Amino acid sequence: MRTLIIPRFTTNRVKKYGLNMLVSADDQVKAYIKKIMSQLDRWMQHGKISKLVIVITDKDTGEHVERWQFDVQIFASSKSKKSSKSTTSAATDQENSSSGSATAATIPEADPSKTEAEIQAEIAALFRQITASVTFLPQLAGDCTFNVLVYADADSDVPMEWGDSDAKEIVNGERVQLRGFSTSNHRVETLVSYRLGN
Repeated sequence: MRTLIIPRFTTNRVKKYGLNMLVSADDQVKAYIKKIMSQLDRWMQHGKISKLVIVITDKDTGEHVERWQFDVQIFASSKSKKSSKSTTSAATDQENSSSGSATAATIPEADPSKTEAEIQAEIAALFRQITASVTFLPQLAGDCTFNVLVYADADSDVPMEWGDSDAKEIVNGERVQLRGFSTSNHRVETLVSYRLGN
């Protein structure tokens, strides 16, 4: 788990996947995300990750207000035949085992026929849906922090600055399943949980 307090930061508008997006212009935020993405890339390339979770927490109350979960399914040709285990705490291990970790028998084979344009279109559709989620997500009030949780295989090489964590579930929260996307190497399914306003 990695944590960063979200500062009041400025954004820049960039075009990605055919969509206009706002990205942070804050150097601290950009460096933090770059470091996380670098580690995620290493884990993904070695088929070590089964889930990525981003949790937004109210800084004053410590209450989790949004939880974005990205379930990653590595296709059989990209991952060894062992089942995935979490390297985080016991609560996280419990969540992984109850969610039915994929085994070689249940991991789908890669679809090499999918073009890059089809993959980009699926990612763009997911980003459109995430952007549209502002219509149902409660507005964030006050200062927030965000935590990045990664569910990785037990034998994963974990940097010292990453620590153990519980699942940071939202108690009595609403859940909305969003679109997924797939490449020739993996499939990603997306779920957002959020705390209803008072």
